[in-house]
Amino acid sequence: MSKEKFFALFSKEQGELLQKDIEKLVIIYLAKHRERLVADYIKRNFSKFMAEDRLLTSEEVMRILKISRQTFGRRVKSGALKPVNPEAKRHYRFKKSDIDNYIERKGGVSND
Repeated sequence: MSKEKFFALFSKEQGELLQKDIEKLVIIYLAKHRERLVADYIKRNFSKFMAEDRLLTSEEVMRILKISRQTFGRRVKSGALKPVNPEAKRHYRFKKSDIDNYIERKGGVSND
């Protein structure tokens, strides 16, 4: 039964009250079960979170490579680190697999 057909069985006021009650119950349910719901979502989508080609932010790359912002900027400018969106100028994104390959080529992370 569609939502419209269900609410057509009630007067407009009754339908509005019922809708508000339903919304409250949904909020209560989500509040009580949020941890389990989040854990289930992560379990179902784990490969998306941990995929080799997930995109990393500039901050994540700097943290992984243990480099400063200046060193990061030099490596992007020289082409050593290639963002997937070079036109962005600020909010670069990098493939995780590219960063892993960069680390392998360099023989580890920096100690800057």
